[in-house]
Amino acid sequence: MYMNLLDFEYLKNNQDTSSLYGSDSCIANLFLLQTKYNTELKIKNGILIRYYYGDENRTGYGFPIPIKSDAKPQNWLENALNIIIQDAGEQNRAVCFCLLTQEQKNQLDECLAQHFPGRVVNWKTNRDDCDYVYLRENLAELPGSHYQKKRNHISRFKRTYGENWEFKAYPENDIAGDILAVSQKWFSEKNGDEDSILQLEQQSIELALHNSELLGLRGGVLYINGEPAAMTLAAPISSDVVDVIYEKSFGEFEHNGAYAVINQQFARRCQDFLYINREEDMGVEGLRKAKLSYKPTMILDKFYGILE
Repeated sequence: MYMNLLDFEYLKNNQDTSSLYGSDSCIANLFLLQTKYNTELKIKNGILIRYYYGDENRTGYGFPIPIKSDAKPQNWLENALNIIIQDAGEQNRAVCFCLLTQEQKNQLDECLAQHFPGRVVNWKTNRDDCDYVYLRENLAELPGSHYQKKRNHISRFKRTYGENWEFKAYPENDIAGDILAVSQKWFSEKNGDEDSILQLEQQSIELALHNSELLGLRGGVLYINGEPAAMTLAAPISSDVVDVIYEKSFGEFEHNGAYAVINQQFARRCQDFLYINREEDMGVEGLRKAKLSYKPTMILDKFYGILE
């Protein structure tokens, strides 16, 4: 069941995002990944229920998210589990869960033990699904010896391009066309016409830009010699955490440090957030190495399993 724009407008203003860190609960990802994962989204009794159709570790119900209220009922999670169990029965499918953080898994286990005796989830985790979460200040300032290599990359970039570069923030500047131009060049460089996953990603970037205000998008473009050379797009998960959804560069710019520069420049413009989530590495060795090199404050484990 797809939600319409009015549904997402309601979620944006009323979803209780306190204590949320995972990229899966970012309002922009809920909107943009409906097609990729054929996600079912329903609001029942003041609770957002999500069901994902993906690989084994990405099939099932996400952790339920309550809608804001003056006083959250103490039994809200018990009510949510009853809704999920009933929904699974109506859909004739097992009660599976996916993409739960350690804290969410613990909450669900405690609720099961208290209100559903005899029912347990045999949890598993997949390292490829784990989000990388960083202190914004660390990405902005790159302090200490841990970040010496990153500072060296940026120094090399500045030696290569001198003063002939600038960063423009979005949506403060009207640069949606340049964001898309970088994305399209990256797509062509990666032979995206031959890859359905990359095609879906390119389409989702276009969709995001068409719905920028609804999704609370922020980001920017790195220009070199006046040419768009790298882009980034992000959206809030909560008042404390912003999620970097897209980051692209191409050609010589990619190899000369554009990613390191746009990463730092964007972080410096996110002072209203404490953390930056840079999402999972999908098991790609190079991506994992790059994300670890920025010294995450936490690697957010994600769990999946079937209710027995």
